[in-house]
Amino acid sequence: MKIFIKNHPALSLFALSFLLGGLPLSLVAAQLLPLEFSQLGALSASVAGFVLAGVEGGRERVRELLLRSLIWRVDSKWWAIALFYMVPLAAAALYFGSVVEGITFDWNTLRPIYQILPMILVLVIMAGLGEEFGWRGFLLPRLQRHHSALTSSLIIGFFHSLWHIPLFLVEGTAQNDWAQQIGLLPAFLGYSAFVIAWAIQLTWIFNNTRGSVLLVATVHGAGNAWIGGYFEISGNVGITGNNILTIFMLLLSFTIVVITGHRHLSRVAERNILAMSRAKEK
Repeated sequence: MKIFIKNHPALSLFALSFLLGGLPLSLVAAQLLPLEFSQLGALSASVAGFVLAGVEGGRERVRELLLRSLIWRVDSKWWAIALFYMVPLAAAALYFGSVVEGITFDWNTLRPIYQILPMILVLVIMAGLGEEFGWRGFLLPRLQRHHSALTSSLIIGFFHSLWHIPLFLVEGTAQNDWAQQIGLLPAFLGYSAFVIAWAIQLTWIFNNTRGSVLLVATVHGAGNAWIGGYFEISGNVGITGNNILTIFMLLLSFTIVVITGHRHLSRVAERNILAMSRAKEK
């Protein structure tokens, strides 16, 4: 088992998190739990990350993973990026989406800005820390031992996209609504493009903040809050807005790769890798 996890960390994390996340989603789909419990599925990636870390290297590996959430002393610009870089992207998607749809959007209908703060906090904990101990904390440093930062990001984006498939099948989720509107395959492919683009951006931030799970969890939670909670892209401009946001995300990721290089996705730091254990690995 240890050798399999070491040699196939992406497949291991995907399989275990998919199984763990499928349980609450199946209960929601069977109407045995309310829709709100589908969010519990997000915790599966981090739970799986800790389980696999423990099986792979025991207490030392679990501690290494946990300590990544305590890396907070980084350049203040990275905190600003983590909290706010999604704002112009989401705002532009809302604006251009309304133009394409021929809608005169009243920006005064957006909720008061102060309401975003508790939303960000909740989503950083549930979606951010609930997932990022797995995808970035556990998986990314292991992939980057053998692959470039860009390739590692693409691998994570691929498996992270597959991990979301059950949400497209549960009535009431945003993903299911998209599938009902344009079909399952187009909705999944569009969402996958977004997830893969975001994976590149998260690797960029992860590698530039000494492998901080806290920073990427903040990006994840804040991004969800701005996109779905404040600007409400899907509710206000529908699939058109989602597609425009995905295009902006892809352009941003492409720009990051061009400027920083594919190897490390950083001009000042090397890609963050899993440190070798004190005892020689076998």
